[in-house]
Amino acid sequence: VNGAFGAKYQFSKNLNVRLNLASGFRAPNLAELTSNGAHHGANRYEVGNPELDNEQNFQVDFSLEWRNEHFEAFTNAFHNTINDYIYLTPTGETINENPVYDYIQDDAKLYGGEIGMHIHPHPWDWMHIESSFETVTGKRDDDTYLPLIPANSITNTFRVEFNQGKFIQNKYAFIRLKNVFDKENTSAFETRTGGYSLLGAGFGGRVQLAESEVQISVNGNNLLNKNYIAHLSRLKTDGIANIGQNFMVSLQWFL
Repeated sequence: VNGAFGAKYQFSKNLNVRLNLASGFRAPNLAELTSNGAHHGANRYEVGNPELDNEQNFQVDFSLEWRNEHFEAFTNAFHNTINDYIYLTPTGETINENPVYDYIQDDAKLYGGEIGMHIHPHPWDWMHIESSFETVTGKRDDDTYLPLIPANSITNTFRVEFNQGKFIQNKYAFIRLKNVFDKENTSAFETRTGGYSLLGAGFGGRVQLAESEVQISVNGNNLLNKNYIAHLSRLKTDGIANIGQNFMVSLQWFL
C-alpha cells in the first residue's frame, strides 16, 4: 500500500509552512537484474543481481517560506528511509581495465535539504541577489556512507532586470558563482573529490521587429576555464576533467 499526504498552513501573510508524507515502491529493472559486462557509456563494468527485491520507501518533506515585497527566505528539508535500496557500488576490482561495479541493496536513508534567500530591495527593484545552499547525505543501515552521492554546494547569483527600453525590452544580465565543497564522506573504494568554483554569466532581451519578436540570450559557463572533476563524473577514474569554458547563444523568433 502506497500513498501521500500533504498539508500547508499560512501562519501569516508572509509565512507559509508545508509538510508532505509519502511512501512508494520500485521494482528492480532489467539492467540491475541481468547486467554482466562493460557499460561503455558509463565507463565501468557492471554486474547485476537476479536476487534483488523491490525497494520500499517512506519520505518526509518539510518546507518553511517567508517573503515580503522585497525579500524571500526559504528552507526545505527531507528524510527518506528506503528498505532494500538498490544502488551501484565500486568493488575495487577491474575487468579489462574497467572498474567493476556491483548492483546491491541495503536498507538506507537519504537526508538533506536546501536553504536560501532572494533579495530585491526597494527602490532598486531591478536588482536581484540570490543565494542557496544544498546538501544531501546517504547512509546504509550500518551508518556507513552510500556511494555516488553529490557534494554539498552553494550558489550565489547577482541579476539585474529592466523591463522597458526603446529598442530592447525585458533586458537582463547575471553573474553566478557556484562553489562545490570537498567530498570527503565517501563509501568504500570511492575516492575523495576536491572542491571547485565555477563562474558563469549571461545576458539577454527581447527585440520587437514589426509584427514579430526576437528573444536573444547569451550564456557562458566555467568562464575561468577551471580544470575540475565532479564527484559523480563517469570519467573520474580516468582522470578526465569536466567541460571547460563554454558559451551558448540562443535566438527565438516569435511570429
